Amino acid sequence: MRPEMQLDNFSLVPASFLPDLSAWKALSDRQPKGTAVMVLPSPTSPLRCVYAAVAHVLRESGRDVKLYSAA
Repeated sequence: MRPEMQLDNFSLVPASFLPDLSAWKALSDRQPKGTAVMVLPSPTSPLRCVYAAVAHVLRESGRDVKLYSAA
């Protein structure tokens, strides 16, 4: 990453949500600066534990994380 670039907010969503990306982008843009917005896949998805692990690492590094359920 270039030093002059600053990461404000970002979202991590399942690929199936890409058609509604503008809605999730709007939600992310309304969050305080530095917030990570994560939309968790269904509880039966094997990716759910990956998302939880990413959220844990982000919180440990001091980032605010907002979790939303795909349902």
